[in-house]
Amino acid sequence: MKVVFAEQHNLDRPDPLGSHHYIQQFKKAGWDCLWLGPAVSPLHVFKPDPKNRRRFQVWREGKKKTPQLDGIYWLVPFTLLFYYNLPFLKSLYAGRNQYRFAWPPLKRKLEKSGFYPVDLLWAAGPAAFSLLELLPHKVSCYRLADRLDQFSRVPPNVAQLQKELIERVDFVLATSRALQDWARQFKDEVYYLPNGVSEIFFEKVSFKPDDFPLDNRPVAVYVGTLDTRFDLEILARAVLSVKEMHFLVIGPLTDKRLEPGLKVIKDEENFTWLGQKAQKEIPAYLQHSRVGIIPFKLNALTEAVNPIKYFEYLASGLPVVAPPLRELTGMQGPLFSYSGEEEFITALRSVLAVGEAEREEYRVYAGEQSWARRFEEVLKITGEKVE
Repeated sequence: MKVVFAEQHNLDRPDPLGSHHYIQQFKKAGWDCLWLGPAVSPLHVFKPDPKNRRRFQVWREGKKKTPQLDGIYWLVPFTLLFYYNLPFLKSLYAGRNQYRFAWPPLKRKLEKSGFYPVDLLWAAGPAAFSLLELLPHKVSCYRLADRLDQFSRVPPNVAQLQKELIERVDFVLATSRALQDWARQFKDEVYYLPNGVSEIFFEKVSFKPDDFPLDNRPVAVYVGTLDTRFDLEILARAVLSVKEMHFLVIGPLTDKRLEPGLKVIKDEENFTWLGQKAQKEIPAYLQHSRVGIIPFKLNALTEAVNPIKYFEYLASGLPVVAPPLRELTGMQGPLFSYSGEEEFITALRSVLAVGEAEREEYRVYAGEQSWARRFEEVLKITGEKVE
């Protein structure tokens, strides 16, 4: 069996997302796997950040032989038309035809790599639309993980492109109930399949990271991107009010509008921001913390989110403090919920009383949410269709 993942993120991303875990599961199940993308274009020559430099490196290596990472092939196409939030490039024409403008032609690269045709085409972003015709396949699916139209700096017509992709694929895997409801406006065959948790978060870690806070306060930790979802205002209030706790933030800043607020609290003695860490490093930070926090705003974007960090916190034995996100309340799992600043502070103080018996219950609950179990559901859905 052969599967192609049409992707928006690098295969070697240090903080794996859902597709990274699923392609590993396909590989373990004996499938031949190809990670296609993200594409590079002339536009990226002027954006020489590390991610793009890595993509160009893989593209150059792929001229001779498609490189592999842990037995998974990685092919980065070069396209003359890249779907991006700039004049003309943000058009639906660009979104619908990105891979038609690949050079050398994508068909030639896929044939050379041995992935033409394939059994399953797994779309993880709307720019995969043109692949439905360019790449012969038995079955196609779209893993819908976000309402992309709720993010800033994306083409304004991205919801339309998502809609068209949903209509064209054979089935959709929605990571949240809100996304399932939205997708079912356009297609009946939409399956609810929430995120999962990696086995590394269940493994005991004895050492404490060198840059872990050393002031002996109990640590409230956040792991994730600081973007439009992140409620920095409520976190700052807690940093300034709950001096008996240390607040540790691990993750990259992608929303520059948060910079002024970070400057206000960055020198507080009970606040540490470490930036991005590789996933393999995260368990050590979580297992030496006392509580995992998800300080998200409540809006259309977070209504549709199924946060992977929720399961990672629980797998590490941490109580979770978060607002009443639709997904978290709907799963009815362990949660200390809050509405507003005062309740957030109250919840933070109350979790300090959580004992080992409760922590073990969190681990057991998380164990039922593994990526391996999620993959069993994927195989049930795809198995009937691929055969």
